[in-house]
Amino acid sequence: MLLLFACLLANSVFAQQSFSIELPDVEIRANRIVRGDGDTYGLGTWKSTFTVSLEGSRLKVDGQISFVEKANDFTTIVGEYHQRIPVGALEGCRHCDVSLDETHGSVSGPNIGARGYRWFNGQGLVRRARIQTDVVGDDPGKIGGTIQFVPIRILVDCSVVNN
Repeated sequence: MLLLFACLLANSVFAQQSFSIELPDVEIRANRIVRGDGDTYGLGTWKSTFTVSLEGSRLKVDGQISFVEKANDFTTIVGEYHQRIPVGALEGCRHCDVSLDETHGSVSGPNIGARGYRWFNGQGLVRRARIQTDVVGDDPGKIGGTIQFVPIRILVDCSVVNN
């Protein structure tokens, strides 16, 4: 309702308007070994990056995560995340120029061993992440965690008519 109101307001009163949308938390796991044996991941780092873009009236959310060992057999384990989130209220803005203020974010840290989940602060689009960096036994599919985002500001400019 808020998004629809913002688009209607942008069309009728102001040439430019902005509003925010909250992305849901996402789960991302590293499930594919690209180097090494996957069971001896340690003494390394991990990183997750996310991008958000507009596809018509949908938000396209794409992410990746990688865990890279800096010793032993240099195990590397990766994973991806892809989601399309429909924003029905953007349909009312189809004759306007719609863009996103922030489109990229990341979070990273050291391997803290098989000590459960820990919070790490993010940058840009990523507020923070609750990540498990290692487990006892095989790591693929078990390491990774929850990513939380900052609100995304959507900019609407109806002074430009798109045909």
